[in-house]
Amino acid sequence: MTFRSRVARAFVALALVPASGLVAQDQTEDEQAVLATLERLFDAMRANDGDLARSVFAEGAVLISTEAGDGSPATSVRPAAGFIDAIGGASAEWDEPFWDPVVHVQDHLATVWTKYAFYLDGTFSHCGVDAVLFARGADGWKITALSDTRERENCELPPDLRR
Repeated sequence: MTFRSRVARAFVALALVPASGLVAQDQTEDEQAVLATLERLFDAMRANDGDLARSVFAEGAVLISTEAGDGSPATSVRPAAGFIDAIGGASAEWDEPFWDPVVHVQDHLATVWTKYAFYLDGTFSHCGVDAVLFARGADGWKITALSDTRERENCELPPDLRR
């Protein structure tokens, strides 16, 4: 089994942990820091800032896609470096608001499961769920793996995100 396969399996296993410890109204300092890291990624996307995006990913971070282009089940794991380069080279604004995040933190490991919508230059593209795995190091929380679903129909967006 390759390293990427092991990371993907571990990430899926963590993402499927029951949400018995849902985030309370008052988030802990660690929960706030994890969400701030995720928000910095989305700030980088909106600003087409590859350096800012790079700053939130751990060395060797991966992206996990969970479907093929035709919507059929498929999983691909690829380095985050290509995504970071795409952010820095984009000419359009990538806006990915998220809501209803569920955050779990234990020691130096954290997960966020959250709904999102994706807009390209203000035009709705798709929605889904982001499942993000974080590790805390000497320089704070970093994304080690990011997986998402992508739906183009039946998106239940909050009223303030419907454009």
